[in-house]
Amino acid sequence: MKNRRLIYLLALMVAITMLLAGCGGKGGATGQESKGKGEKVIKIGASLSFTGQLSREGNLTKKGYDLWVKKVNEAGGINVNGEKYKVEIVYKDDQSEAQRSAKLTEQMITEEGVNFLLGPYSSGISAATAAIAEKYNKLTIVPLANAPSLYEQGYKNLFGVLPLATTYLNGVLDLAKTLDPNLKKVAIISPDALFSLSVAEGAKKYAEANGFQVVYYDKYPSDTKDLSSMITNIKNAGAQILLGTGYLADGVLAVRNAKDLGYKPAIMAFTIATSIPDFRKSLGADAEGIMGGEWWTPNMKWKGDIFGSAEDYAKLFKAEYGEEPAYYSAAASVAGVILQKAIEKAGSLDVDKVRDAMRSLDIQTFWGPIKFNEKGVNIGTTSAAVSQIQNGQVVVIWPKELQQSKPLYPKP
Repeated sequence: MKNRRLIYLLALMVAITMLLAGCGGKGGATGQESKGKGEKVIKIGASLSFTGQLSREGNLTKKGYDLWVKKVNEAGGINVNGEKYKVEIVYKDDQSEAQRSAKLTEQMITEEGVNFLLGPYSSGISAATAAIAEKYNKLTIVPLANAPSLYEQGYKNLFGVLPLATTYLNGVLDLAKTLDPNLKKVAIISPDALFSLSVAEGAKKYAEANGFQVVYYDKYPSDTKDLSSMITNIKNAGAQILLGTGYLADGVLAVRNAKDLGYKPAIMAFTIATSIPDFRKSLGADAEGIMGGEWWTPNMKWKGDIFGSAEDYAKLFKAEYGEEPAYYSAAASVAGVILQKAIEKAGSLDVDKVRDAMRSLDIQTFWGPIKFNEKGVNIGTTSAAVSQIQNGQVVVIWPKELQQSKPLYPKP
């Protein structure tokens, strides 16, 4: 009888020990066991737009994350105080909806035990997930969210790759002054979205401060399918420069509506859209001469110790995916590099220690210099280059030190 009781107690103790060990695997500061025997893993959550209005941008972001994961894991993983940890990203489709992204982020933290977060696409969606990350004290690096208001909330766990959105199209206006001193009348249109409105506001202030006349300034619903009435008003106002601060679909729509209405500004420039190959595929010859802002291009002279130079990164990306990298993908990859560098510097997976290491980073990467201010904004770089579509290719035309080709002016 005593032996039976002893065996029962021993079995119960073993079961409890195994249960506790299984629960302990979700600790954010300890990492987790992988399917591989004894292999340690850092689990990272990423809510991205695989469907919905921002699906193309979201999928480009995923490619950048995946390339970083492959690079890190092929090298043995992230070095955490002498131990190697492989990287695993848990992806969720937020369907381009902010509240869904917030819900999925909370789920990844509370149910799937992710250690860190890599941000979603867009400032609006990132604003929703940043609040969740702050609630659960999870460090988040956002590659493609740079609306100024996002960094005015006092969040301690949010770090962004891009400079603030307000400077996005300043280079286009700087270039315009060198092309023709008579270019004075500017129109600025924006979807009703956090990032886009921030760019529009910044462009308006910069234009007015630099001698331009903003003859048209307005926003439209994010899901609009027709900009013809807006383009008509812009044409009637005599705008010589059209600046659009939307996404891929917005840029394509604006160009098509402008063509239908016979509106031919000397300069037409957009955020985001021109960097994505789909813009050129959708518009064909109508894309020629259109300008855009570029936070990063493969010909930039930056270099780091993980991906090598910007050119090296571009070659690796093309070998992996069969296409040239847009800056969205590059920004996503460098977000991973930033997290990796902070973890290695901290020598720990403890959120507070990694955050402190992140704040003190001052590094060179294939993307460019990385250094954060007290609000989590990268101040290593401050403005975007200007690109133009020439002969079906995106080439940098400004500033002169990055110039791949002379500007095609006026737009054909």
